[in-house]
Amino acid sequence: MLSRRNLELSEQRVEGATLAGYAAVYNEQSRELVEGGRAFTERIAPGAFGDSVRGDVKLYYNHDSSQPLARTTSGTLKLKSDRAGLAFEADLADTQLGRDVRELLKRGDLSGEMSFGFYVDEDSWNRTRTERLVKRARLVEISIVQDAAYPQTSSSLRSVRAAAIEAARARLDLFNARTRNV
Repeated sequence: MLSRRNLELSEQRVEGATLAGYAAVYNEQSRELVEGGRAFTERIAPGAFGDSVRGDVKLYYNHDSSQPLARTTSGTLKLKSDRAGLAFEADLADTQLGRDVRELLKRGDLSGEMSFGFYVDEDSWNRTRTERLVKRARLVEISIVQDAAYPQTSSSLRSVRAAAIEAARARLDLFNARTRNV
C-alpha cells in the first residue's frame, strides 16, 4: 500500500525558483495517523529510503501526478539522505504551475509544508501497535501540500546561490552541535 506522510515546514522565504529543504526528518514523531482503520504515530529511521533516493522520484503539487513540479530523472529534483533526514532541492519550471506555487508561497497560502509517498518494506511496532518505526521504505514521490502529518522540517523557495550558502551553513551548524555534545 502506498503511504503518504505530510510535513509542516516552519520556515518559508520566497526568492528565486529553487524549492529546497527536508521532505522527511528522521527519528521525529508524526502527528496521529489513521491507516486501515488504525490510529498510530510513526517515525522514519535514518536512511530508511536507502537507494530509492537515486531512483525515479517526482515532486508533485498535493500528491497529484497530473501536477508535476520536478523529477530526479530529468535532473530538476535532487535528493540526499543525510543524518537529519531526506533533503531535497527542486528547480521549479517557468510554467503556470511553477509560477502558481511560487505565488502561493509568496502570499502565504502555501506555508511550505511537505509530504512524501512511499511503500513500507520493513517496519516495527510497539506492543500496543500505536507507534510504528519505518526501517526501510521505497520512496515514490514528494509533494508540496497544504496539510501536513509531520511538523518538524523547514523549506524555502530561493535562488540556487542562496540554497548553496544555506546548505553550507546548516552543515556547519550540525557539525558544531555534534562537537559540543562529544
